[in-house]
Amino acid sequence: MKSIFAPLSLFLIASLFISCEYFSTTTHTPKQIKQASEWSEKDQLPGFESCQDAPEEDRFLCFKNTISSAVYDALNEETLIANQILDEEIVLIIAIDKEGVISLKEIDNGSTVLDALPELSAVIETAIDGLPSAIPATKTNVEVAVDTEIKLPIRITASVL
Repeated sequence: MKSIFAPLSLFLIASLFISCEYFSTTTHTPKQIKQASEWSEKDQLPGFESCQDAPEEDRFLCFKNTISSAVYDALNEETLIANQILDEEIVLIIAIDKEGVISLKEIDNGSTVLDALPELSAVIETAIDGLPSAIPATKTNVEVAVDTEIKLPIRITASVL
């Protein structure tokens, strides 16, 4: 009986020492994590399926132009009447989540414009909501889709009737 347990116990002890490397953990400093999380030129920006035929360097421009065109088209379809003369730039902060859903997060620098054109926010939000799903941005070093935001400046001009 003793002869069976001796090789078995020796095998178990040896396997514990050999397998310890599988239980080791690697720790990363906050600086290393931040550096790996920063956006690099190799990472993939968000885009639309319709822009994938464009050369790589023009895909994000196509993406921004598609959003701009949707907003401008929506604004041209509406008859918005301002209660004061306007020549202001607003900045649309647009969120694209990991699933490619696009939404209007905020209209920055727009307090004067939104006071003069209260319907403007709803028109822009409807235009953004009507966009097709996007291809989300991807951190290529870990191949993970990430949430992103883009800022889209728009100049609003209006005269009073």
